[in-house]
Amino acid sequence: MTLLSSPQGTPERVWSLVAGLSALGGTLPRATYDGLLNPGFERDGGEVKAKVTLAADAHNAALSLNLVESSRDQVTLSVSAPQDFIGFADVVHDRLVALESGDTDTTILEGFAWIVAESDRQGGVEWIYQSGRDEFADKTNEGLVGKEMNTTKAVAWRRWLTFMGLGITMPHDRNAPDFPSPAARVARELRRSGFVAGAKLPAGEFLELLSQRMPYLDRGRLFLQACQRMGYASTSGRLSPLLSTALRDLHDDHTLQLVPSGDAAERVRLSEDSAHAIDAFTTAILFPGEAS
Repeated sequence: MTLLSSPQGTPERVWSLVAGLSALGGTLPRATYDGLLNPGFERDGGEVKAKVTLAADAHNAALSLNLVESSRDQVTLSVSAPQDFIGFADVVHDRLVALESGDTDTTILEGFAWIVAESDRQGGVEWIYQSGRDEFADKTNEGLVGKEMNTTKAVAWRRWLTFMGLGITMPHDRNAPDFPSPAARVARELRRSGFVAGAKLPAGEFLELLSQRMPYLDRGRLFLQACQRMGYASTSGRLSPLLSTALRDLHDDHTLQLVPSGDAAERVRLSEDSAHAIDAFTTAILFPGEAS
């Protein structure tokens, strides 16, 4: 079982499972646990339960993430429940980042690494919206070991990426793919790194931090793996359009300040964007608007 093979095990359902199990002491008899997942309701004098697959997929997704341990008689929570939904996203992200090659759930972040690499190869992300559902799912497999992605799994995949702060839902068209963007997760990982507001990092050190905490981005191990699988080697000397756009967005909302001055030999160049003033930076200042 995997997250993507349990498409109805949405982040919201899995979070409800974890939070509910934690509130009830962390361990429940299997019958009580099953009732928690699918409690049912009364209608016209009779009991109605949701589709069994909804509860089963939530349970299987929790198992796949090693959030619960299950036996015939009882189910036990394997983690300390985070305080909120955002904290739960951190837990899931950390678990997926820590997976060893070969684990079935590596598909989620390896697939995102492919999007980053493909954005670099194609010089943007417009191609995502020019591909049909079947074509996009098939292309995704270029960055994976085998034919692990299909149109059904792609929907669940995008849902989990957005939950972790790696995508933005497009409001104008429910059928359009979410816009891939690591901006929210970059901001979250910088917060979690413990730096004080106003901390200054040389560009190279800043990118090293991102590649360690988010290895699916430029220079990270999953990004490099995706490039190798695609047979692609960047020659532009610039960051990928996907990461460049995210960093510019964070610069514009004052989460970061990308400082372009300094030794030109130390600068990191962003992908070309004539509409934005920042083309390269030598220093990243974290949370400049909060510095006293």
